[in-house]
Amino acid sequence: MTDHFQIFGIDRTFAVNREMLEARFHELQSRSHPDRHVQSEVETRDRALSESSEINAAYRTLREQLPRARHLVELYGFPVGEQKNVPPALLMTVMDAQEKIMEREQATSRDAKMRNREELEAIADELQMRREALDEERHNLANHWDRNLHEQNGGPLSNADQELLGRMSQLLAERAYLETLHWSVQAAQQGKPAFIQH
Repeated sequence: MTDHFQIFGIDRTFAVNREMLEARFHELQSRSHPDRHVQSEVETRDRALSESSEINAAYRTLREQLPRARHLVELYGFPVGEQKNVPPALLMTVMDAQEKIMEREQATSRDAKMRNREELEAIADELQMRREALDEERHNLANHWDRNLHEQNGGPLSNADQELLGRMSQLLAERAYLETLHWSVQAAQQGKPAFIQH
């Protein structure tokens, strides 16, 4: 797996200085951009194109909080993957959302539709609160990791570090599921077709 932190020559942390990252991006691109190698031999041009592509991919990942967090935990062997099963903490909410979405599709009277819309709004509010709580825990874990700056970049992790990254991986997967669920509920509120995949 390509280490995007290494490409930019920065430590594996959940937080990065955006201005520094952008400056480093421009610096790396100015050296590797294919336009600088138009007159070079094919092999040099191909290498420059490949390096430029890697720099772009690294920058896209590192500049945004969630992709950066996902990349960091996956570098240490904690894949986030796509959440296939409903996280246990969300099971009741998912079942309630599915029921309300079905009711929305079957509602015929104006009163039933209004009542259902209010119920879906309450579910959307609950999902928002869950997301905020999840983001707060994620933020606290990230701060803890960053304070203990892991310069070994790939060296053996302590049990506490493994637990932290394992929990972070779970939080990222649960957040992705929450986003999908929230999108489905919002679509149903607007009367659009909605379904919850899992």
